[in-house]
Amino acid sequence: MDCPSCAKKNTFSVSEVNGERLWYCFHADCGVRGRTGFRIRKDTPCHPLLKKQATPATPDVPFVVPDTFVSLSRSPEAEAYVRRVNAYEAYRNGLADIRYDFRMNRVAYLIKHNNRIVDAAGRSLDSTVKPKWWRYGKSGNPFICGGGRIAAILEDCASACSVCNILSGIALLGTSLPDSYIPILRTYDRLVVALDKDATKKALDLVRRLQAIRPTSLVILDKDVKDMNDDERQRTFERYLS
Repeated sequence: MDCPSCAKKNTFSVSEVNGERLWYCFHADCGVRGRTGFRIRKDTPCHPLLKKQATPATPDVPFVVPDTFVSLSRSPEAEAYVRRVNAYEAYRNGLADIRYDFRMNRVAYLIKHNNRIVDAAGRSLDSTVKPKWWRYGKSGNPFICGGGRIAAILEDCASACSVCNILSGIALLGTSLPDSYIPILRTYDRLVVALDKDATKKALDLVRRLQAIRPTSLVILDKDVKDMNDDERQRTFERYLS
């Protein structure tokens, strides 16, 4: 199967020997491996983890930035992508921390909360690799770019970066709005849901849900904000700034 760590195709093997499960990634740059450390015997016919027990609380494990994240300038392809999707200005001005993950060949947008890095979302530079977007951690925090009191909820991180000089951009990064986003969205004075025509139903559902916490407007985009020029983006959102 594909490796869940490095995402390389058909490099991950799982086998079972005498009830002990073994796994290994054959890719040279990965090397993820391990075993369950448990063997089935007469006196222990069931793995201890399968027995009923109280579910422990999930520890608050801090996110560690992978050592495969390097400066964006280390990859001309990654830098060219960031420029192409109109996210480079946010990166250059220090509004977005963007790096290159050389192991997964992804542009990594670092997610911060209270000025602390808590997660990252990576966009594959190889169009044949799925998923296109990869969430590195499990923080439940959204990617936010900009410090405005009005926020636009957009499809992805690049879109959020492209509007940061107009209003705050928040990346949805998924098919639905996680509950963990709600407390953060409450901190804004007004919200704007801006998705393309293919996601009209999703956009309407979002507006209905968010109207309960903050005044929320809907924008159905004829063109991806990443592909707009500065004047087009300004015209798209200026009516919601007052």
